[in-house]
Amino acid sequence: MGLFKQLKDMRNVVEAAPAMISEARALQQQAIQAQAAGGFGPGYGGGVAGYGNVAVPQPADVPPGDPRLTPIEGVGLELYARASKAAATRGLDEAGMARYAATLGVDPATWPAAVAGWNARMRGDMQLATHFGRLYQEAQV
Repeated sequence: MGLFKQLKDMRNVVEAAPAMISEARALQQQAIQAQAAGGFGPGYGGGVAGYGNVAVPQPADVPPGDPRLTPIEGVGLELYARASKAAATRGLDEAGMARYAATLGVDPATWPAAVAGWNARMRGDMQLATHFGRLYQEAQV
């Protein structure tokens, strides 16, 4: 690209900068107002989790007794979250994760089916996946 073309492009960017800054400030104000208003309405747990200056709606918690929380191969979602966190923090591979799950009372032979089952159940279910994320954050390993 020629020097004159680069200078022209740079000039165009500089000329557009004030409008982009103004638009960014307006979006920031909208996000602040939405967060101050207390959320995005029903179905999002009545709250908003802040992510920087952007308000992010959070799905409602999965209620106890929900059939999606039925254990898979004897592994409940809370135990799966705990074992997943142990694997991440300790650098465990699949075999190491199965050994860790065995210390929690899980049959290592059924562990791979439980992992596959929970991953499949959470796929496409944002509410369940968010619930798992909360359990993962709270897990003590």
